[in-house]
Amino acid sequence: MPLLSLSLVVSTDRYGKVLLLADTHVGYEVELLMKGIRVPRQTRKMIEHYIELIEKEKADSLAILGDVKHEIASVVETYKDVEFFITELAERVERLILIQGNHDGMLDKIVQRLSLRNVEYYDSRGTLVETTDGKKILLIHGNARPRIEDILKADYLVMGHTHPTVTIRDVVGYTVREAVIIRVELSKRDVVSSMFRKEELKKSGIDVELLQGSLIVVILPCANVLITGTDVTRTLLQKSPSKTILTYFKLWEKPDKIEVYLPDLTYLGTLKELLELEKIVETREKVDWDLL
Repeated sequence: MPLLSLSLVVSTDRYGKVLLLADTHVGYEVELLMKGIRVPRQTRKMIEHYIELIEKEKADSLAILGDVKHEIASVVETYKDVEFFITELAERVERLILIQGNHDGMLDKIVQRLSLRNVEYYDSRGTLVETTDGKKILLIHGNARPRIEDILKADYLVMGHTHPTVTIRDVVGYTVREAVIIRVELSKRDVVSSMFRKEELKKSGIDVELLQGSLIVVILPCANVLITGTDVTRTLLQKSPSKTILTYFKLWEKPDKIEVYLPDLTYLGTLKELLELEKIVETREKVDWDLL
């Protein structure tokens, strides 16, 4: 498996240097098998790949931002794979942080059963971490709203869930889909007023009009190389992206503000520029959000 940097690294006081991944989807091969596609179990190779990333970045801790596992209704087929995955990674880092995603039913039971002292498990509302320079980062999957108090404190929101990619075509028509990292700077006031109802804000004693500053949203690509991902012209520009907090950001109104990077942080341009230059909009596909 090639060493792909589908991740970010942040330096924190509490966890040291933290490698951020999203959407590992352990056990995805089971779904492929049910569709008649036979793929060897990839769990061990995935572990080796992530350990190589940890060593390359000299990371102290690892955070997986949701959809650690793939099966939604049951963990019967991949229970042992998920246990093995968590145990092996926990042995290689000082702290393993797991955020619940929409595919992570019963993951909390697995974590409890393992009882590993250095594994922290958080629900889908995420958790705040503070960087060494005092910035607060909200780590979340992206399928559920965070806590009001967390979004108010956050300078950055890092999420997964949408598996962002762009479709690139050359002059002879060859097409390839590349995983990307998305960055967009939003008004904190706009995000909070869109995400929470007036009665919720009133109950919390929050006057939206007094909110200042920005929230930088970063969307990580899927860390499972078997999963192709979804073109950002659909996930970011459709007006009703169900089952994702993207709907609160209203990104369809601001393609010129959406910055697109390859996993090695090569800047490709804004989404507006990509739409104009590459005509990516012509390759749109229907998104089935239930499969994300």
